[in-house]
Amino acid sequence: MAGQTKRIVVGFDGTEGALRALAAATRLTGYGSTITVVSVGGDPRQDGTATLDDARHRLLEQLVAANYVSRTGDPADELVCTARELDADLIVVGRHRPFEGTKAEIGSVSANVVRHAPCDVLVVR
Repeated sequence: MAGQTKRIVVGFDGTEGALRALAAATRLTGYGSTITVVSVGGDPRQDGTATLDDARHRLLEQLVAANYVSRTGDPADELVCTARELDADLIVVGRHRPFEGTKAEIGSVSANVVRHAPCDVLVVR
């Protein structure tokens, strides 16, 4: 990550990995930085309002301002798409389980984000 990170996209689904990613993103912010928290649901009838409210509450407790985006579709695709739309400098995602080298690992959200991201990616364990 060269220089000051200005535009940070954080994938947030309310899991422990997502909570760690949100915390890491807040530590990386500086003057002029923006955080965009993205919640992705697979069902168009469900929005990520409750999940985003949780993230909003946690960031407001730390006096961190952010933008919040709810998307529907494949989480990795939507995070990458949002990062492209915002010309993000960094995507921060959490891991749900430790790396075990299994075939399931190859298709994980974090692995797919790393493969397709237009910017740096921080995977938080």
